[in-house]
Amino acid sequence: MKLPSTPFTPYIPFLPLVALLVTACGSPPPATSTAQPQSCAAAAASVAANNPVRGTTVRITKAEDQAATPTAKAHCLVEGAMNERISAVDGRPYAIKFRMRLPERQNWNGKFFMQGVGGSNGIVDTGYGLFSGMTSTAFSRDYAVIVQDSGHDNAVNSDPNAGGQSAFARDPQARLDFGYNSYDVTTQMGKAIVAALYGKAPAHSYFLSCSDGGRQAVGIAQRFPQHYNGIVAGAPALSIPYMTAYVPHLLKTLAPLAIKGGHVDANGRALINKVYSDTDLHLVSNAVLDACDAQDGLKDGIANNLAACTDAVVVPKLTALTCQGGKTASCLTGEQISALRTAFAGPKDSKGVQLYPGNPWDPAIGGLNGSEYNQGFRAFWLGNYAAATNTATKLTLSAPQAALLWKTPPTVLSIAQSMDYFMTYNVDDTVPSINRTTELYRDSVVSWGMSNSPDLSKFKQRGGKMISWIGNADPAVSPNETIAWYNKVNAFEAGKADDFLKLFVVPGMNHCQGGMATDRFDMLAALENWVERRAPPASIYAEASKPGYFGVASRSRPLCPYPQYAHYNGSGDINVANNFSCK
Repeated sequence: MKLPSTPFTPYIPFLPLVALLVTACGSPPPATSTAQPQSCAAAAASVAANNPVRGTTVRITKAEDQAATPTAKAHCLVEGAMNERISAVDGRPYAIKFRMRLPERQNWNGKFFMQGVGGSNGIVDTGYGLFSGMTSTAFSRDYAVIVQDSGHDNAVNSDPNAGGQSAFARDPQARLDFGYNSYDVTTQMGKAIVAALYGKAPAHSYFLSCSDGGRQAVGIAQRFPQHYNGIVAGAPALSIPYMTAYVPHLLKTLAPLAIKGGHVDANGRALINKVYSDTDLHLVSNAVLDACDAQDGLKDGIANNLAACTDAVVVPKLTALTCQGGKTASCLTGEQISALRTAFAGPKDSKGVQLYPGNPWDPAIGGLNGSEYNQGFRAFWLGNYAAATNTATKLTLSAPQAALLWKTPPTVLSIAQSMDYFMTYNVDDTVPSINRTTELYRDSVVSWGMSNSPDLSKFKQRGGKMISWIGNADPAVSPNETIAWYNKVNAFEAGKADDFLKLFVVPGMNHCQGGMATDRFDMLAALENWVERRAPPASIYAEASKPGYFGVASRSRPLCPYPQYAHYNGSGDINVANNFSCK
C-alpha cells in the first residue's frame, strides 16, 4: 500500500499481520455470565488456567483481598504478566505487566475502566484510575480498574547509553506492544478477570488517557472498536512519528542564539534554556494576552476566542517589544522574537512542506510569572533557566525517543548524544525513516504508531462515544493537529461527527494539565452521561486548579465543544461558569 508522505494525507492505519488476525477472527466476546462468581484468588487462577486471550501467556503474580483503608474500600487486587520473554535483540526480559483493583461484589458498579499511559510508558500505575482533570478516582466510583505498562519496564529495560527509557525500542515486539498490542490483550485479560470474579461481564467499558495515552485511546477506537463503549482521548499524539521533527526544529532554531550569547555547557553544547528568561516569557505572555484576551468580548485573563488569536494580532504586539538599544528586562531582541515565531510555526522539510503543525499563540506561554515548569512551554521547549544542563523534555525524553523509537532502524545513542545527533539531523529523512522497514523491523513506525485516521466508522456503528480534549497552550502536542484531525473526521462523517465525537480545546491549558486555565474537569462523568443516558455534553463544567493565575479565590468556566467557545452573558460574576454560554 502507498504510505502517506505527510501527516495531512488522510491515513488509514495499516494493520500488521497479528492485528489482522485478531480483527478477522474477532476477539471472543466476553461471556454474559459464568457458572458462579468466584473469590479473588480463585477468579485469577481460573483465568490463568483457562487463558481466554488467544496467542498469549499469562502468569498471575498476586491475587489477594485488600482490607479497607482510610482512602480505599476493600477490594480484590490482581497483578500479573503476559507474554514474558527474553529479547533476542538486547537480551533483556520483557512482559506486559498489569494491575487490577476490583471492588467487592456488592459495591461494583458493573463497569470496567482502563487507564492508559503517557510518555515512554514503562510503568504500572497504582491502579486506582486517576485521570487528568478528575478530582476522584475511577476506583472510588466503584469501577473495576486495570492499568498496564505497554510491554516494557522502565526499571528493567532502560539504558542510559541507549536512549534511557526509550531503550526498549531496540526490540521489535516491544515496539508493537507499545504501539497497540498491549492494550488489546490487556483489555481482554481484564474483562476475563471481571467476568470470573463477578460472574458477569461489565455492562459498560471505558478507556481514558492523555498524551501518548491519547494516541492509544484513538488507536483503540480504530483498531479494536469492540472493546470500549466510551473513550476519552486527552491531548492525543495522533501523528507522533511526524511530531519528532519538532526536536531538530527547536534545536536548530534556538541553539544559535544560545551559542551567540555564550550559553554552552561544560561539553560545549548550546544551553537552549538560557535563550529566554522567565521574565522574557512573561513579556510574551502579556503581549499575547493584550492581543487576544478581549477578542472573546471580555477581558478576564483567558483568550477564549482561539480562532481570533492569530499572527495578524499577535505579531504586532511582539514586535512592539523589540529592544531599541541593548537588551533589558522590559524588551526582547529582534533575534529572540524571530526565533519564537519560527519555533511556533512548526517544522518543515527542505522544500517547505509542513511535517507537523505549528502551535497557536496562547497567554500561558509564560505561566504565572514564568514559574510553572511542570507541563508548560519552558518545561518542554526550553528547560529550567537556572540549570547548568539542558533539561527540556524535548531533549531529555523526546530526542532519545525520536532517534530510537520513532525511527527505523533505531539509532542507539545516549541521552546526551541524541542532542548532538539532532543538531546535524537531516529533517528530510523524517518521512523515509518512519516508513522504512528492515528484515528485523518488519513493521514500519507509521504502521503501528499513527492514530490520525479519520475513519472511526466501526466504533461509531457499535454505538461508541469519544471525547477528545487538548489545552490550547499544549507545548508537546499541537492543538492545531487535533483540530485538523477532528475536521477530517467531521468531513468523513459528512458533517455528523458530533453524533459520536466531541472535541474540547481548553484555553490556557498546558500538556494534559496546568497553565492559565480552568483545567479541572470530569470527562468521565460527561462520557457516562453520553454513553449510558444518551445525553451528549453541550458543555463541561471546569474549574481552575490554580486560580492565583487570575488573581481570584476561584474561577469556573464551561468548556465548549469545538468550534464553540464560552461567551459572557453580560451580567453576573465573571468567575462563575453559569454566567457564560457556549456559542
